[in-house]
Amino acid sequence: MTNLYETVTRFAKANDCIAGICDASPLEAANLLKSDFTPFVQADINKRTNPAAILPGVQTVIAVGARPAACQSQCHSPGNTGEGATAQLSSLGVNKDYHRRVKALLKALATDLSQYASFNYKILVDSPTLDERAFAHRAGLGFYGRNGLIISPVFGSRFNIGLLLLDIPIATAAETAPLSPRCPPTCRLCIDACPGGALRPGLPMDTKKCVSYLTQKRDWAGEEAALHGQLYGCDICQDVCPFNAPAQNKTYVNPWEWLEMDDEQFAQKYGHTAMLWQGSALLRRNAQAAIDRPQ
Repeated sequence: MTNLYETVTRFAKANDCIAGICDASPLEAANLLKSDFTPFVQADINKRTNPAAILPGVQTVIAVGARPAACQSQCHSPGNTGEGATAQLSSLGVNKDYHRRVKALLKALATDLSQYASFNYKILVDSPTLDERAFAHRAGLGFYGRNGLIISPVFGSRFNIGLLLLDIPIATAAETAPLSPRCPPTCRLCIDACPGGALRPGLPMDTKKCVSYLTQKRDWAGEEAALHGQLYGCDICQDVCPFNAPAQNKTYVNPWEWLEMDDEQFAQKYGHTAMLWQGSALLRRNAQAAIDRPQ
């Protein structure tokens, strides 16, 4: 019988992604309660920590990491630094929607595995339920960086995580070896570069100061409109990370352009990115903040 572990390994190699397998036992809830605030997640701690709350009978979690896929002609051209282009657009507004891509990848993996075994499964990508980073770490995809992201020895932190939950066991070839790379003990590059001061040595991220979060938050108080030159998302902590290759291009947008675009134009230009699910009204709000408080 074909080894399911080997099937996962072959699939990852063929699809230019990374994959790891781990057990489906619950996470330590205490690890998720260190911060007083975590946005966009399920309030029920059991659903954040226990795969069985998502898929009854679950025995295995496969974590997959996929590189972002760049858009082509529909997207803003990288390096657009023309007159009036004063606000930076993160990779969320430039790359193809990773939700669709990673879900399709995991669906294809489930189809491959189903040739050799019968099982029920559940796919999670950017889910408000299970802590995907924690399971990616458990599965050996990488280690936690000081910016809270999982850093892969292969991809750095520039990859998107998806989970495939199965109600069958998959025996791996050997126990996952401890990852040797770690953030250098004295490295403070992401901490010092964070424009909102959200990263704190030895402490959980202060999410309320994270510019990427603020650009996606729906309800603003006046003091939260300082986006530090970011229009949507923020890649600064990843751009300075020594485990990442230097960003080839950065995309800048004239905020006035967003204020003048109608919903149909937004959909045509950005509908295939992960950004537009927030709605064009939120994006116009960010554009107005970039105009009112340029930095």
